[in-house]
Amino acid sequence: MPEYHAPWWLRGGHLETVAPVLFPPTVPPYVSERRVVEVAPGSAVELHLSTPERPRGGTVVAIHGLTGSAEGAHVRSLAAEALGRGWHAARLNLRTHGGTTALSASLYHAAQSDDIGAVCRALEAWGLPRPYAVIGISISGNQVLRYGATAGAGSAADAIVALNPPVDLFRVEREIDRLSNRVYRASYVRGLCRMLDEIRAVRHVDGPPANPRRLRTIRAFDAAFIAPAGGYPSVDAYYADASAGPLLHGLRTRALVLSAENDPFIPPEMLRAHEGAGGRLKLRLASRGGHVGYLSGPSRRRLRFWAAGPVMDWLDGQRLAR
Repeated sequence: MPEYHAPWWLRGGHLETVAPVLFPPTVPPYVSERRVVEVAPGSAVELHLSTPERPRGGTVVAIHGLTGSAEGAHVRSLAAEALGRGWHAARLNLRTHGGTTALSASLYHAAQSDDIGAVCRALEAWGLPRPYAVIGISISGNQVLRYGATAGAGSAADAIVALNPPVDLFRVEREIDRLSNRVYRASYVRGLCRMLDEIRAVRHVDGPPANPRRLRTIRAFDAAFIAPAGGYPSVDAYYADASAGPLLHGLRTRALVLSAENDPFIPPEMLRAHEGAGGRLKLRLASRGGHVGYLSGPSRRRLRFWAAGPVMDWLDGQRLAR
């Protein structure tokens, strides 16, 4: 994997993490077609499909992080890189994300990894070319790894890529609650509360008011809403079930994990503990990049999402089922 070199004006994991929000990478425009996939009774997810000018690869499914959407710059960058290499590209909005509240009767949670299989089976039904590669960013990186691990040899995906995945939700919860990470914690909680308010505008959701001043941590939000809605007796039971790490021995699909040594809340040793899991998982750690930052380019007006290149290099280099 080529080494990531951050622009001179990006110094440190925190700045590298927040910079894409302030200076999003430039993504060339492309045409997409919206489709809906039922993933559970009464619940569906939304896909945006794009076709390359010169098809010569398979199909990539790019998935956003928590409170993100298919319109996020990183997701669009991954799709653009895939299209440029002749792969079909699908950008996925997970349950209740990206304005899809009305499509789902259930709240999103990180253990809904079977949704990935449903999406891959829909691609097959639509005649999209194999191999199918699913790429998850942050929490969806954990989700795609969990899917591969639980599906085992029955995985409908031919390759899995996870960018900065929180494979141990207990550990990441402790990390993000550090004082130095209070900005990220507050941002996630505000985004989750905002999303819940949007859902409540459509249907009833049990629980207290979604007030970020009272629900100060992700754990508090998960305990109030996500765990009970998912049928878990406690937030600890939810985290234990949703964490991909303990399940990765079941992985039978080729998988790449790409993360950064200076990620503020994804410790590299947490990922190193699972390198080679199932005989399938490859770990690549960049020395810098923050939490899914990876901006590169000669100036703030000409930035790109560096990780899209190495990810597609890896996929192009695999001998995958077609």
